[in-house]
Amino acid sequence: MAEDRSRLAQLRNPLSTSPARGALALSRRSFMATDSSSNARWPTFSLLFFASQSAEYKTGKFDLFRESTIRADQLGFEAVWIPERHFHSFGGMFPNPSLAAVFLAEQTKQIRLRAGSVVLPLHHPVRVVEEWSAVDNLSRGRVGISVASGFHPADFIFAPGHYESRRETMWEKIATVRRLWRGEKLVMPDGMEREIAVETYPRPVQAELPLWVTCANAVDTFERAGAIGANVLTALIGLPVEALGERLERYRRAREDAGFESEG
Repeated sequence: MAEDRSRLAQLRNPLSTSPARGALALSRRSFMATDSSSNARWPTFSLLFFASQSAEYKTGKFDLFRESTIRADQLGFEAVWIPERHFHSFGGMFPNPSLAAVFLAEQTKQIRLRAGSVVLPLHHPVRVVEEWSAVDNLSRGRVGISVASGFHPADFIFAPGHYESRRETMWEKIATVRRLWRGEKLVMPDGMEREIAVETYPRPVQAELPLWVTCANAVDTFERAGAIGANVLTALIGLPVEALGERLERYRRAREDAGFESEG
């Protein structure tokens, strides 16, 4: 708790705050804010949480998460990114990013509430759309999600049949999530093996779901993200700056080749 209080004190003086871990979120809109009076470009900032906490209950476990996000909202930060983690103290206080986003939706006014990331092969697309559409309503249209294929075998107790095919499953479910978010009715089997048309509720505020793909090292993940017009969420973890730069160039080319406007 003493460490949390110290970190909260830093947030009250934004000039003294420095991130412990960084991630790069690249999207169609520039990650630089523009001063229209001078054409100067300034970086925008976001928070990303991946906390290590003991599993046991303790008072104030979510205080740093809540109070720092509220402060970031007041300071005009772009977004807060919330992970999905299971079965480990490192990040395990966030088993479902949509739950944490609900926690913040009505306590903030302008900061974007984003999943970083939803491990999509673990979940039914309908549940993903229902949950984040509810948060979109509560936040008046401020949600976005990054999706990941997952890599921990233990996480796949939720969907054991998807571990080996997790990458292809992610791409297939991305397409389904997007279609459901737009309001399309999709045919799915019910409990009596009947094919029924499914439309999700509540309907979201945003007509299109702001979507990122979490990219680590695989070049083809960057390229496929570009080819479907998604944004990318990545980080300098085990990847040299030059190598990441090359992957981002291939991402941009894939976007352009597929007819999407180049980001930033």
